[in-house]
Amino acid sequence: MAEWTADSLPEDLESERALLATCCAPGAEVVASEIVFQITEEDFVHPAHQAVFKALRDLLERQVEVNSLTLKDALSQAGDLGRVGGYPGLVELLSAEEVGRPQVLADILTSKRKLRQLIRLGSGLARQASAQELPPDQLVEQAAQDLFRLAQGQQRKGLEHVGQVAQESMEALLDRLEGRGTTGLKVGFSRLDAITQGFQPGNLIILAARPGIGKTALALNWLLRSADSAQRAHAAFFSLEMSREEVFTRILAAKASINMKAVQAGAFDDAVQAKLLQARDELLQLPIFINDQAAITVREITAMVDRHLSQANQRLDLLIVDYLQLMSSPPDSRGAKQSEAVRIGEISRGFKLLAKDRGIPVVVLSQLNREVEHRQGGRPQLSDLRDSGAIEQDADMVMFIHRKMRPVVEGEPEDRSAELVIAKHRNGPTAIVPLYFEAEFARYRELERTTDEV
Repeated sequence: MAEWTADSLPEDLESERALLATCCAPGAEVVASEIVFQITEEDFVHPAHQAVFKALRDLLERQVEVNSLTLKDALSQAGDLGRVGGYPGLVELLSAEEVGRPQVLADILTSKRKLRQLIRLGSGLARQASAQELPPDQLVEQAAQDLFRLAQGQQRKGLEHVGQVAQESMEALLDRLEGRGTTGLKVGFSRLDAITQGFQPGNLIILAARPGIGKTALALNWLLRSADSAQRAHAAFFSLEMSREEVFTRILAAKASINMKAVQAGAFDDAVQAKLLQARDELLQLPIFINDQAAITVREITAMVDRHLSQANQRLDLLIVDYLQLMSSPPDSRGAKQSEAVRIGEISRGFKLLAKDRGIPVVVLSQLNREVEHRQGGRPQLSDLRDSGAIEQDADMVMFIHRKMRPVVEGEPEDRSAELVIAKHRNGPTAIVPLYFEAEFARYRELERTTDEV
């Protein structure tokens, strides 16, 4: 297969020159600011045009008047004046015809850049397929992710001036200061939402507990309450342990406040059936999505998320995976078997990248080591996470469910109290939120007391 060369890639050098001349014209700073910060250096092909664009952006960021002399100075400081042919070359470049609608030229350059990226993507994919070094499924997933990023306009980010970040950050801070609610996704537990300010986009959140404590129940409560609220959150649940029918039964029991065992056994009367049907009809209106593929990788989940987001009018506000240790991972390029710690570390890092790149909170359930059962008091701590080093490092928040599993004594009420221990919170306080476990309904609810003792 013939290789694509730089000469054969789509470009429009005249549009590049005209756009730069228009944005660098005297008194054009306002128009230039609107254009310059929505395109990138990669939108230009000619090295001289790239250098002038960088100098122009630098002047605008520093709020310095733009003219041939200030551009010459900025180019000299960056060591790029020679790339444009010195000052005479700069003057000649800026003498190109100006246009009245520079946005049209910016759109043309962006279009050409995307075509170049598509050609490079296709050429690279063809080379990898010809080499036969990676499994076809992995190549398909990789290509799907690259195409999604291209469709969404996601580029590798360079350094951003603080001015580009300030407005968005200050709006969020002022909203919080003025009490205009949480900044993230509310999960329907008021004290937890107040402490976390909602689950933040781009965050990896770990929910861990020993088996049988109810971590799946709590995660499904978050899923249901975030979707069944004014937020109308679009929420996805990946279950590697239970079937989709089991997941739905748990959600249905929690929604209808009906004993889950009775639902599973079909032991209910007409009144209960009516409540179940009403709850089912209400659930059908909620934007909840379920996948129960047992052997699944982070790449496969990412590909499913990308396909979902590529559909019209679809978004994703919350992603929950149950649970980390059941995740599959592809062998490395040498086919070597990885240690469990390395494997879990790569999966954890993959989920963090998924959360950050797609801008959604990702909740991953995890098991704890057995050592927690032998500790006095039994309250989990970060070192109890299985292969905790990588998980603790990648996670923005780590929460544990702690219940004192005392034997049930006949004639005495069962102790259903629990604690949600926020042991790590990268952007906020740690705390303990008291909970009450309604096992028959597969759900938790908050109690009155809250403490910051962890």
